[in-house]
This record gives sequence, C-alpha cells and structure tokens, in this order.
Amino acid sequence: MGSLPTQLDSPEKAMAFAVDTAGEFLDGMVPGGEADPYRAQWYVRPIIDRLGKSPALAPVRRGDWSTLRSRDTFRLRAGRSLGEAEIDAALGYAEEAGRAMDALVDMRRTDPGLRLQVGIPTPFVIGFIAFEARMLMWRRGSAGRGNRGFPYYRPIVDATVREIVRIHEALRDNVVFQLELPAETLLCAGIPAGLRQGPATVAGRAIARLVARAPHDSRFGVHLCYGSLDDKPVVAPRSTAPVVALANAIARYWPAGRRLDFVHLPIGDGRQAPVRPRYYAPLARLELPATTRVIAGLAHPTQPLAQARQGLAAAESAYGGLLDVAAPCGLGRYTTVERARSAVAHAVALAETDPSPTSDGGWE
Repeated sequence: MGSLPTQLDSPEKAMAFAVDTAGEFLDGMVPGGEADPYRAQWYVRPIIDRLGKSPALAPVRRGDWSTLRSRDTFRLRAGRSLGEAEIDAALGYAEEAGRAMDALVDMRRTDPGLRLQVGIPTPFVIGFIAFEARMLMWRRGSAGRGNRGFPYYRPIVDATVREIVRIHEALRDNVVFQLELPAETLLCAGIPAGLRQGPATVAGRAIARLVARAPHDSRFGVHLCYGSLDDKPVVAPRSTAPVVALANAIARYWPAGRRLDFVHLPIGDGRQAPVRPRYYAPLARLELPATTRVIAGLAHPTQPLAQARQGLAAAESAYGGLLDVAAPCGLGRYTTVERARSAVAHAVALAETDPSPTSDGGWE
C-alpha cells in the first residue's frame, strides 16, 4: 500500500520486498517513495511537521501523536497567506519519487512492466489534519486579493498538482499515483446512510478537479481508508456501503483522459474480515469503469485462512466477479518486516484461490 515497516528504509529494500514476497501475484506496482522510517511510521506527520515551520503559520495545539486527536494544528497569522509557505517542499512527493527512480530503473531491467506507486494524500486530508475546520474557510478578507478564496485548501491543491506534474514529467507512464482518502472515507462512514450521498458527491467532485489538472493519460488509483494507528482502524462499519458510495461518486465525476487503474476498499476491523454476506451486499452497487480493478482490503494476517476465504468468496459473490486482494491499510502500520511479510503471504494465499491469478487477480 505504499508504506512499509521502518526497517525497509531504502527504495531498493522496499521494491525488493514487494517483488520477493508477492512474486507472480504482484500487480505490477512497487513502492519505494515512502522508504523513510519517519514517513513510513507516521504517514503525514512529516508533512505536518514541515508545514509547521512556516513563519506564516502559528500553532493552535501541540500533540504527541499518541492518538489521532493528539497532533499539532495551525492557523494563518494575521495578514499572512499559505502561499508564502513552501508547500511543495513540505509535501515532498517529488523528492520521495526522485530518490526511488534509480532503484526502479534497476528493477525494470529484469521486469520492464513495473511501475512506481506514489502515495498522494488528498489536499483535504493534509488540510484537515493540519488546520482542522479552518480548512473549510471559503474566504479570508485580511489576505491579499489573490489569497482570499479558500485560503487554507486552495494552496494545498495547487502544490499537490505541481508535485504530480513534476513526478509525471520524470517518470511518464512508469508511475501510478495512489490518491489516499482516509479523511473522506471516515466522513462518509461516520454519518447516517441517508445523508452520505452529499459528502460523497463533494469528495468525488474535488477529486475530479484535482485529477483533471494532472497530465493527460496519467495513471491513478484510489485508496479508501478508515485510518489506522497501531494497526487498528478508527471505525469498523457494519457493511461496505460507505466505501461503495464514495467510490461511485469518485467514478461518476472522474475526468476524461486520466486512467483510474484501481480502487482499494478497506474491509474489516483490523483483526479479521467479516464472513457475513450482508456486509458485502453493497458491492453489487459498485459502478466503476470496466478497466478499473477493485481491490478488497481484507487480508488480515491473524485471521484463519479458511475464514478469510469465506469472506473473499462472499465479497466476490456480491461484486459479481474476481477481486484483487490487499491489506486494509498501508503495511507501514506493521511494526516489523515479519508482520508485513505475513500480511503479504496471507494475501497471496487468498489470491491462490483464483484458478488463473496472474490474468486478473493480484496483490496490491
């Protein structure tokens, strides 16, 4: 899922881990851009730390990140704008990808079909974590004329687009951008079903506006996520309905000329995937492009394999076709390489239930 345990602290180690553990079931993408122990363990915390050093921002709250609530948050100082901050450098996606390029070139000598997977948290995720509700501010009169509209959100969008363009210029068709939506997913999961469509539509349109600014023919995947700290999701919904609603909204507004290669759906409570058919029933309502792979994030390494196969069978029955399999969250949530390896082995064992896994199924 992009991130890996902190011991895999170089792109070379990260890519070798993916190829060696997944083998023929690897779906053609290798991680490597997040091969930094701090980034792998704390996801966006390094980005927030770098943002916090900007003189345009003042601290609102300090936290030790022991919980998702206990984190540093900021506000703009009077008369300052986020445009003054070096947001591109704070995001660091292009720098991460640059460090992985040599390793990718080496791996492609023996497997020319490999692509680099680059994780891109959405601007909503970065803005919400750094600025909380201020991120939704639509206008700020004290800012300069060009910085008044959405003063917290818009500069992050612009910087994210610039980073995507830089990476695509360097790697072209050899990169897949994984858009990561934990905040949007949690929002859809946390409200009643009757109110869910509104936030899902807003998120789908925001993703479409971001992707439409990416280079033509660039490749994307969407990683829906219930958040994770110490390998435990923030919520564990009773069905796949929240992620189906969000995935459908994203697909509905997806811009032409950009590829939606896959959508990853988190499943389970961090320990096991449900086996109840009712949990998976909403998968029948998925409306994604025919070329988009659907990845069931139900590989929990501590779950008995026979039980996990029941869950996968129920999911594929509801969906009406084969699903790829993956862990529910990034492998960086595991504290050791051994635990991450067991998660991949569990996913491979599930993929082996498909009589022709290399044609459709895979590990992501």
